[in-house]
Amino acid sequence: MKIDTDAFVDSLPIMGNGLLGIFIVTIVLIVSIYILRALTSKKAEAEAAAKASAANAEETAADPSVKKESAMDLMKEREKKDFLETDDTYTISNDL
Repeated sequence: MKIDTDAFVDSLPIMGNGLLGIFIVTIVLIVSIYILRALTSKKAEAEAAAKASAANAEETAADPSVKKESAMDLMKEREKKDFLETDDTYTISNDL
């Protein structure tokens, strides 16, 4: 089998242009994603914060004796409960 080195060297600029085009398209996609995230995240964060504060105010007003638990505490309790449960199933958690 003979390899034509002249043809390979002649095709390098064509392959380089193709690779450059791939990089340009990738960069354009990444930049557009960052721009869209910057434009939409402010609205979504503001709406989520407003909903969370309204829900929190309603919860506190309804029952001021409710203990505030963090997500980590709830997750630890759930893991403890799942670990201590003994049954004949072979699942790690009942949610699976």
